[in-house]
Amino acid sequence: MTAREWKQMFESREFEEKYTYAGNDLGAVYEKEKTTFKVWAPTAEKVMLHLYTAGSTGEAGEKELLQVEMKKREQGIYEKQVKGDLHGVYYTFSVTVDGETRETGDIYAKAAGVNGKRSMVVDLEKTNPKGWEEDTHVFHPLGKTWVWEVHIGDFSNDPASGVREEYRGKYLAFTENTTLNQDGVHPTCVNYLKELGITHVHLLPSFDYGSVDESKCDTFNWGYDPVNYNVPEGSYATDAFHGEVRIREFKEMVAALHKAGISVVMDVVYNHTHSLDSFFNATVPYYYYRTWEDGTYSDGSACGNDTASDRAMFRKYMMDSVLHWVQEYHVDGFRFDLMGLHDTQTMNEIRKALNELEDGEQIFLYGEPWSAGPSALKESESFATKEAMKKLAEGIAVFNDDTRDAVKGPYDKLEVPGFVNGKKGLEEKIKRGIQGLFDEKEKVQPVSPAQLLNYVSAHDNSTLWDKLVDSVKQDQDYETRHEDLLAMNKLAAAIVQFSAGIPFMQAGEEAGRTKQGEDNSYNLSKELNRLDWNRMYKFQDLISYYKGLHEVRNQFSGFYDLSEKARTRQHFYENLSEGIIAYEMEGIRGTDQWEKVVVIFHASQEPTEFVLGNTGYKRIVSPSGIDLQGVYLKREKAKLDESGAYVFVK
Repeated sequence: MTAREWKQMFESREFEEKYTYAGNDLGAVYEKEKTTFKVWAPTAEKVMLHLYTAGSTGEAGEKELLQVEMKKREQGIYEKQVKGDLHGVYYTFSVTVDGETRETGDIYAKAAGVNGKRSMVVDLEKTNPKGWEEDTHVFHPLGKTWVWEVHIGDFSNDPASGVREEYRGKYLAFTENTTLNQDGVHPTCVNYLKELGITHVHLLPSFDYGSVDESKCDTFNWGYDPVNYNVPEGSYATDAFHGEVRIREFKEMVAALHKAGISVVMDVVYNHTHSLDSFFNATVPYYYYRTWEDGTYSDGSACGNDTASDRAMFRKYMMDSVLHWVQEYHVDGFRFDLMGLHDTQTMNEIRKALNELEDGEQIFLYGEPWSAGPSALKESESFATKEAMKKLAEGIAVFNDDTRDAVKGPYDKLEVPGFVNGKKGLEEKIKRGIQGLFDEKEKVQPVSPAQLLNYVSAHDNSTLWDKLVDSVKQDQDYETRHEDLLAMNKLAAAIVQFSAGIPFMQAGEEAGRTKQGEDNSYNLSKELNRLDWNRMYKFQDLISYYKGLHEVRNQFSGFYDLSEKARTRQHFYENLSEGIIAYEMEGIRGTDQWEKVVVIFHASQEPTEFVLGNTGYKRIVSPSGIDLQGVYLKREKAKLDESGAYVFVK
């Protein structure tokens, strides 16, 4: 059959009704006495099961243990039961479609050998670290959430992290709870995170991906190229050859973060696969991918393919996968890469499935509400983009790139500034961001600020510091502590913390992180990408400022209220000079020590006198002693000496 003919068949009602399988037992279901293998392959003429002693060809002692034909069942299922304890045995399927046979791993695999080529039967109870049965989810109030996004390798690849060499760049770096920077004084890694006060660690892709050779681990990649969605990445394990090791060490990482009171968010990339030569295409050709009417693959991901979330069995696959990470690994949240390529029905059904778990409503779910290009979605479906925010279920948040670009300038024009770094005329856009994008004149607005992640930097594009250098300085000197840039950095952070929504940041933003101007470092060196722990403490004052901002946010309900009412709490001062935005806000009665606050964002380089609405205001200092650049008041006027954020309380 042609790709066009496959498309017509897969999208017919008859196919969906006949072959949609609702069971939760696909893959290899292990029991000590036997393992049951099931694969969904409705277009296959024959499916063979292969068992091996090793996870890749050429390994010592590698041999095929069994080759046996699987039995065809209803709804496109092929099944085979093999007696005996198969824990640690590797397996593949050979699937014959239209006379062509391809050997493939199991798309539902829970474990795999090196580089994920062969799947592995696993007794998951044997992978549990000591005390795992006591580990539980860690949840934080959504309004007081603060997300810190990091690549697992970046976290500890720097020798100055203090992590033992064999754990650097690995899951187990997160278990090093007593690490100190080389000066022997400053905490690093998880101890640092506890002091900083973040609530969530967002891990860049940590499922099995295809761009790094796990047998060598000598290259770097962010990991947005999935191979096995339900298997941890092997390059972050101390042993990539034995499939149970990566599982145990991933769990140890999660347990260590939970012990520190930190929630774990997984970055998931269900919108495309590493290549079209995938286990999906080898199992059911064309089914799992979107194609245009002429049969060509759509490429809204800019990665060569788009998966078909709108088809019943990939929608089910996504739901099954998310539930696996929650139930087996105790993951507390998910960030969906290019969520704008998925359909709203799939995202809403995932949210519903999570909500049905115990405390499942607290599992954090957010994503990128855009795609990289057009995709061949069914006309009856809608993309989960910003424009469709009101179609998304409660509990699905999106990245707020409107405020991001207004604060620092467009992500794709490095030399163009935003509000904090000198561009005029952006006050109204910043105000809209402060109110959680609420603006009745705009078509695109959320139901409430709970749908918004506010941020000014993430792994994509330039770091905040590099963007400030490129837009303000001409020398491309990313190492110097430019005092004017420090003030701009602080102001950007304050806008994020004091706007309606959920604060998010790239790891190291709080310490002027630089990648030497590289705005797309996904496959560059480990040395360029890693967190520089010595630099972290050269910018200790900036770190303290970030910490203080969040402490202030958590003290006043007006800042952390994410209800629909939150977007109307701010009352802006009018007729202010260029570069100045100010608002007065009341909190929720009975919850605060302050009656109201006045917040002033001062991007002007000129000293300014600001007249407060009435008397009785005073400067706020956070519990950590961070002065938010205010002054004590005995009169109605406040002198704003420099650019920055000023907070006054009554």
